[in-house]
Amino acid sequence: MTSDHILTYTRFFITFIFSRFSVCNMRQQIWSNLCNLKFKTYYMELLFQRYQKRDRSISILIAITSSTSIATWAVWKEVPLLWAGLIALSQVITVVKPYFPFSKYIKELNTKILKAENLNLEFEKLWSKVQRNKLAEDSIDEIFYDLKKQMNEILNFSDEVILPAVPVYQMQANQKVKTFLESNFNVVVNLKK
Repeated sequence: MTSDHILTYTRFFITFIFSRFSVCNMRQQIWSNLCNLKFKTYYMELLFQRYQKRDRSISILIAITSSTSIATWAVWKEVPLLWAGLIALSQVITVVKPYFPFSKYIKELNTKILKAENLNLEFEKLWSKVQRNKLAEDSIDEIFYDLKKQMNEILNFSDEVILPAVPVYQMQANQKVKTFLESNFNVVVNLKK
């Protein structure tokens, strides 16, 4: 799966006001990729948290209903059908839990988030050097395309991981990027609704 397939809908709904940035094609590409990767990293973090909560909830349910110390005789006498139903449900969940994708998603997202965060730093470093005219054009091109290649590798997920489009998470990720850009680059960002 390519990053375009996974997060096609995540194009920034942000209008950047480049008040202090001289805008040339390569600078635009670097800036755009820096923002895009930052957005996708935040989005993956939100999905990671979602899947962690689901996996943890399932594990807690199984642990509670499987524990014999919780199933006191008083509970059996008061609400035997409810307790029996919960135990049956936990047994079914225990059997099908290996088929839930959450643990796979958590593992792959965790790895990719760490790599994406490190790559974000590399994009920020490149942006800083470009803004201060510390690199020759050939060097900028080489570094940029190397970073872009790494970004594509990071955002390429296994066939087992299908990331859903969650509009609420998209808005939250956009808001986080807005805050990041305003606090780190003093860039005014307007989110379109």
